Amino acid sequence: MNNMISIVTETKLKDEVCPWIMNKFVGIWVFTSGLVSGHMSSGVAIIINNFLAQHVCKVLDIPGWFFSVKLLFKNKLFVSILGLYAGSSLAVCFSQVDDINSLIARVVNESSFIILGGNFNKDGSHKSASLKKCFDLGLVNSLSRSLFGKDATWNNSRGVAKVIDYVFVSSSLVNAILDRDVSGVEEYFDTDHKAVSVSMGLGGLLDVQLNSLHNQANKNCWKYNFVNAGDAD
Repeated sequence: MNNMISIVTETKLKDEVCPWIMNKFVGIWVFTSGLVSGHMSSGVAIIINNFLAQHVCKVLDIPGWFFSVKLLFKNKLFVSILGLYAGSSLAVCFSQVDDINSLIARVVNESSFIILGGNFNKDGSHKSASLKKCFDLGLVNSLSRSLFGKDATWNNSRGVAKVIDYVFVSSSLVNAILDRDVSGVEEYFDTDHKAVSVSMGLGGLLDVQLNSLHNQANKNCWKYNFVNAGDAD
């Protein structure tokens, strides 16, 4: 796996699947929080490589809807990776909104840098409570407007297409963004979502040589990928 970080939402996976994934794909750690109960199933997973796993100092979750992995680097730099699945019509998720937003605020306040990937199930014209919270906290939507205008992140069989998947970063990371992409993953997942990818050059910020840790051609390129593995309503 070339990505140093991957976030997958609406996984609907049982926790015991994680050891199987880690055995099949050597060199990664999988953190997951899921709810598996018929139509109420959900889940969030964060996958990082072995190097980043050495820096994990704290994890937080709200089962099935939110997961956070905090990494500690030199000079007390904290990088937090957050995954969020905001169910489109699940009452259980709605009842957790305040808890989710409180945890997002807490992690943002405790971290030097934030990367948050999520399926918010709302487009920019109809902001969900969690989507609004991200903007209120000063997080920046890392995908450019020009990219949004060209590629929706979700579409259904009726031809409706929207941007409901987002990658937010701390404002201090905006200048580190190298590339963005929205691409189909239908051959790998049974999903009506696309993969949202952001590449960032963070080696200098974190004082580590990330380019020596994977086979990407770009120097100090931290490849982050968010994929929604389920179907939205």
